[in-house]
Amino acid sequence: MKLIVALFWSVVLGEVAGYIMTALAGVPDNATWTLGVSLVFGIFVYIVSIVAVGKDTKEN
Repeated sequence: MKLIVALFWSVVLGEVAGYIMTALAGVPDNATWTLGVSLVFGIFVYIVSIVAVGKDTKEN
């Protein structure tokens, strides 16, 4: 479930950032490329968070 949420927010924030950057640069927006880059970056961040943090331990 965490992966789905992470990918959802990476896509949403990536699309917003991509739209703003292309609007400021004055170039046409390519939503497909922005979606792909956002998903790849989201998966990369998710994998890094698993490796860096490790498994959660519950303390009672």
